[in-house]
Formats: sequence, structure tokens, C-alpha cells
Amino acid sequence: MNVSISQASMIRGADGRLYAVTAHGVSEVADSAIATARTHIRSGDRAGFQSSDHEAARILITPGA
Repeated sequence: MNVSISQASMIRGADGRLYAVTAHGVSEVADSAIATARTHIRSGDRAGFQSSDHEAARILITPGA
């Protein structure tokens, strides 16, 4: 995938973290509002991630259903 960025972009990752993307690279941005306001666990959070759950979920997904 090729992406052209003219200035800078802010992107929220699947794990909820905020990233700044520029022509010089990607860096994580401290986002204290999310850390204090978040009351639920997202499916991509590292703290709640277990590879066995991920593998079990892959088996249950059937294409074309």
C-alpha cells in the first residue's frame, strides 16, 4: 500500500493509541484523555489480548456465511 502524506496526519490505531504520521515517519502521541475516559476494553488492547483466543476465533469465522 502506498500513501502520500503532504503534511501530517493523526491516526488512531486499532488498539486505541494515537499516532502522528509525517513524511519523516510514525510516532506515538500521548493521549491522556483516552487513558482516563476509557471504561471498556477494546478487542485490540494488548492487556486483554491472548493468542489462544485469537486462534479460536479464526476457526469460528466461515467465509461466505
